[in-house]
Amino acid sequence: MKLEDRIAKHRRMCESYRDKYVLQKVQEGERYDEWEFVDDAVYTSPYFVAEQELVLKDVATHWDIAATIEAKAYGNEFPDWRPIDHKFWVADTGFVMRYRWEGTSVSTGKAMGFYSISFVETNDDAQIVHWSTYVNDEEYGPFLELAIGRRGPFHGDEYMQTLAQHFEKHGLTM
Repeated sequence: MKLEDRIAKHRRMCESYRDKYVLQKVQEGERYDEWEFVDDAVYTSPYFVAEQELVLKDVATHWDIAATIEAKAYGNEFPDWRPIDHKFWVADTGFVMRYRWEGTSVSTGKAMGFYSISFVETNDDAQIVHWSTYVNDEEYGPFLELAIGRRGPFHGDEYMQTLAQHFEKHGLTM
């Protein structure tokens, strides 16, 4: 893939991620357009998988289904949860996305939010080889406690197990 095509695809990938969340389409099961992963793509996050590298093909819950589960779980307490601010930077080897997420709690009536930053590295065909996500526990921790009843950091598949327990407790379905 030519350099300018790869950079243009990275921009479309960022825009798709933004649009799917802003329009709350992820809760409905929609995927991020043009996101393709190599077979051995790795996900890392000190908060969600505490110092582990997850090979995405080996994870029990596919990445796009996990995103829908997360969005539905958060939406139970924060029905208007979505990005209220976003910025992304594209390059030839991938992109960086910074989001300010916010929603209004049905329990407290107060708006809560947090920042997330993701670094996505791609190969010469703009397929994702590495994706990492970072959040600040000072904001995200209290948000998560209210949204799903627990804060991180999480190890292994604890985050997905916590979301599954939240689904069961509140009678949520896919």
